[in-house]
Amino acid sequence: MRRFAFHVMAIAVIAAGCAHRHHQSTSAEQRAPSSAPPNIVVLLADDLGIGEVGAWGQREVATPNIDRLAADGMRFTEFRSSAAVCGPARCAFMTGYHNGRCRLDDNDNDYLRTADVTLAERLRASGYATALVGKWGLSWDSKPESWPQAQGFDVFFGYRDQVHAHNFFPEYLLDGTDSLRTRNVVPNPRGMGSGSASVRLDYAPDLLRARALGFVREQATARKPFFLFWATNLPHIHNETARTAPDGGYENTTLGPYADRPWSLPKRSYAAQIHRLDQDLGALRALLDTLAVAQNTVVIFLSDNGATFLRGPNDGTSDIIGRWFNGTLMYRGFKGDLYDGGLRVPGIVHWPGVVQPGRTTDARVDFTDLHATLAEIGSSRAPAEITGRSFLPLLTGKGAYRPRDVQVWYSPDRRQSAVLTGRWKAVWMLDTLRLFDIERDPGEITDLVAREPRVAAQLDSIRRAEDRRVQHPPLPGRN
Repeated sequence: MRRFAFHVMAIAVIAAGCAHRHHQSTSAEQRAPSSAPPNIVVLLADDLGIGEVGAWGQREVATPNIDRLAADGMRFTEFRSSAAVCGPARCAFMTGYHNGRCRLDDNDNDYLRTADVTLAERLRASGYATALVGKWGLSWDSKPESWPQAQGFDVFFGYRDQVHAHNFFPEYLLDGTDSLRTRNVVPNPRGMGSGSASVRLDYAPDLLRARALGFVREQATARKPFFLFWATNLPHIHNETARTAPDGGYENTTLGPYADRPWSLPKRSYAAQIHRLDQDLGALRALLDTLAVAQNTVVIFLSDNGATFLRGPNDGTSDIIGRWFNGTLMYRGFKGDLYDGGLRVPGIVHWPGVVQPGRTTDARVDFTDLHATLAEIGSSRAPAEITGRSFLPLLTGKGAYRPRDVQVWYSPDRRQSAVLTGRWKAVWMLDTLRLFDIERDPGEITDLVAREPRVAAQLDSIRRAEDRRVQHPPLPGRN
């Protein structure tokens, strides 16, 4: 039963390839993690491009808090999402399986089952309090077994459906199984509360921040280890208004320091969303310091996929959103593409006393590896059955870290797929294969398939072997 109540919270194996990297820390300053399990916070941005962060060279949009986290922790230059769009990336993070084996290989085309073991379930079994604040995207409304509170989260506040999450001024947000109404008015809402607000009083990122920080306060008082998955919807576009709204779908309460920039309104609005995302991270770290729990808290900052792409005339007329602020750096493609522009994300891990400040690594990891790593941090055991491999030795400096030899990606109906091993990356668009030497050609420009047919054939064999595509159930309301 839904409970509608006004709720506002402080609006306030290719030999040359597979032997490519072994990583080992020799720092004498490293020490083993404390015997007390650390708190874990993952702040996941939504569609933030790797080049839109100062620590990766951005200069027009200031991200001082993200940059400070990178300076205080470890920056990953080859952190890739496990998918080029939101739902399957989150599925890989939650379950530890790549999207040839995870339930979802597209947004909303499947849902988690009771049999699936999520990272939240692993950590809760180890004594953690668990919270998801923000966007879930792994459920069908008609399948309660897939809802966050059935998948290991003690606390859930935000959007269960990712179309609902497009709206930054929603009519309601979900608090567990309850619907908590805001003061916003959304005429003719569609589906899970999607649509555009005609009255905008309560800004969802304000509500999400209040709940995320409230959870941290509660657990610090209880002195219980906690896992907070803060899955913000910043800086995602509001798809339903992208072509019509003056702000191009980048909804804000203020343009902040970008109000007077000589840019189009959509471009200024997008910069303001990135600014707000950075402020959220700053507020989190300030609270951890105030509560004296920062020294025993791992903070991870990521984006769910690469920078977004052209939407319509209101997104800057002739510019592509992902190029406004050099969002993809030199990498080819955007969100939705299995070239590195759609996959590479800003990845930062901060762990005081364990991760030496200011380190940079080119270790190749993805969301499945992060699942394995956080499971090992929280339970002293990395799950063996999943795709991912824990990179905890890379963080602690204890022992050698050996990355997985192969990474794979699949889009729905296999319109795209990709395999990365060593220096070689193969990308399929339908049945057309392109092969790149990404060590010499990180922009994936020069197709070498004609010159290296044996390499191409070997990567195609890997692609077929790793594909465990399942039959997705019919979407509700469709035959």
